[in-house]
Amino acid sequence: MQGAGWKQALLIMMGLSLAACVSPLSGEPDRTVATSAGKVVTVHPREIDDVLNNPGMGFADFHFGFGHPPKADEYPHTTVAYFRWPWAELEPAEGQYNFALVDGIIAQAKAKGETLAIRIVSEYKTGTPQWLLDKGVGSVKESDGIFPDYNNSIFLDYHERLIRAFGERYGRSLDIDHVDIGSVGCWGEWNTACCGGVEAQCKAFYPTEANQLAITDWYFNYFAGTPLVMLHGGQLKYATARGAGWRGDCFGDYGYFSPDWNHMEHGYAPVLEEPAVADAWKRGPVQMEVCGYIHEWHERGFDLDRILEKGLEWHVSVLNAKSKPVPAAWRPRFNEFLKKIGYRFVLRELTHPATSGAGESFVIQSRWDNKGVAPIYHAWPLAYRLRSGMDRIVAQWGSSADLKQWLPGPSRAEDRVVVPAGVPAGSYTLDVAILAEDARSAIVELAIEGKRADRWYAVSRLEIR
Repeated sequence: MQGAGWKQALLIMMGLSLAACVSPLSGEPDRTVATSAGKVVTVHPREIDDVLNNPGMGFADFHFGFGHPPKADEYPHTTVAYFRWPWAELEPAEGQYNFALVDGIIAQAKAKGETLAIRIVSEYKTGTPQWLLDKGVGSVKESDGIFPDYNNSIFLDYHERLIRAFGERYGRSLDIDHVDIGSVGCWGEWNTACCGGVEAQCKAFYPTEANQLAITDWYFNYFAGTPLVMLHGGQLKYATARGAGWRGDCFGDYGYFSPDWNHMEHGYAPVLEEPAVADAWKRGPVQMEVCGYIHEWHERGFDLDRILEKGLEWHVSVLNAKSKPVPAAWRPRFNEFLKKIGYRFVLRELTHPATSGAGESFVIQSRWDNKGVAPIYHAWPLAYRLRSGMDRIVAQWGSSADLKQWLPGPSRAEDRVVVPAGVPAGSYTLDVAILAEDARSAIVELAIEGKRADRWYAVSRLEIR
């Protein structure tokens, strides 16, 4: 049963009589139901229409502009910082991993309210370490760096060691939003596009299918529990079937380079015909990087509505606009886009007994709506708490609901909780929140009124006898 039918059935089963009252917290009509077991309260928080600044979604803070960010009125607020590092910077000497480099960026990102998304690249600028090439790994010089022999057994051995080391250090870290399955090809994009003039040599060094699969497996093995994304040029069907999301690095290209071929229609759309890729957003994030810069789209008269609509159709969570200014004339349309990408949770209804006692249990039922185009991809728990008039927390409970399964549309949660013994009699505020994985703090903004400074939401009251 759905919606009102579910609630009506509940009321009928409880043998209730109905009376209306007004919630002092939301201002919305609530329902207090008298049953043989006591009164049951139902509240309906008021929905809001604001852009929400939530983790793991929205515009990305790109490393090119990380130290020199655009002004607040030129670029939307960001919660994800996206960085790419050449292998040579991450392992400057054999076995000496430069964790300090990544830790320093994490600290800066946290200070800005961001988590980190990363890609490791073995081509581009310094690329593969010279000490590794000196061990007998073949390579070819191309326009942006050195293209290594990805099939060389020594290269593969050290490649796996690198992924293992960084996976052990940062896998499951609360500071990491997601990881690109990169480290292959030009710019870590699983291609040979940087090899103009030396295409034959690069193709000879490009990993075989077996080695591509092995490299992909390393990310799943060593970053287990961390959301992963695979660029469309890699082993995308295989990676998405294993639970990865996907990314495109030229979003918005409807003729940026050529009138006869573009990434949107000829590059991305065909790969989405594969069911595993089309449904990848249900398990892993979809991350897009804009083609060129958005101000160039504006100058060249691109159809912005067409581009943004395609992003929603593809269930985008993160848009990397390269930290370049967004034209003022387009900001309202991007704001509407930001209200729809990623996840957007509205608490529609919450039901609980009007009273309980210390040491007693009771049931909290809640009905939600995800108005975004994607779920969340981290194990962030739904939680409830009781708060006294002096802001003292006397009880806090985690829900059994798996929010990663809350796809766009309605979802429900039902949890039996126990009031701790010794809670004094009195009237308490019932708060709700979505917490970080360690359950220490609330991190998600809901699309309802009642947000407190700590990102908990006051939604109802409970009387403790």
